[in-house]
Amino acid sequence: MKEVRMEHTEGLGRSAEVWVDGALLNVCDGVSTAGQRCQPGLLEKVRFRYTTTEAVPWDQAVLENPSHKVILEPERGWSYIGFGRVEQVMPVVIHFGLLKMEDPNWATDEGLVGKFVRVAIDRLEVVPVEPDDFPENAR
Repeated sequence: MKEVRMEHTEGLGRSAEVWVDGALLNVCDGVSTAGQRCQPGLLEKVRFRYTTTEAVPWDQAVLENPSHKVILEPERGWSYIGFGRVEQVMPVVIHFGLLKMEDPNWATDEGLVGKFVRVAIDRLEVVPVEPDDFPENAR
């Protein structure tokens, strides 16, 4: 389980900085409430999720990571380019080195497991763990 610490937030749905195992990430704050900003410090029972608007077929996503990188590369604000390895399908789970997250796009092809992909991440968000989250997603 990775340690996640809030450094600073502008409030719910706005920009925040969180530390994940010593790396500072800019994310969308999904843990504050409408009336109160999350205080700096350790965040328990949170997970990370992302959204993407780039419609890229899985075969193209594989072609776009030929060097098998596993990293989140910052773009701007809470946007990243994620290079990672697919660990499972139904749902698709990608390991980006620092974080392991569910991909919002569905796939059933078991041949995708073990492939290295590139994913455009438009918004990386920290949110509370939901009861139906899979255990690997909780941080």
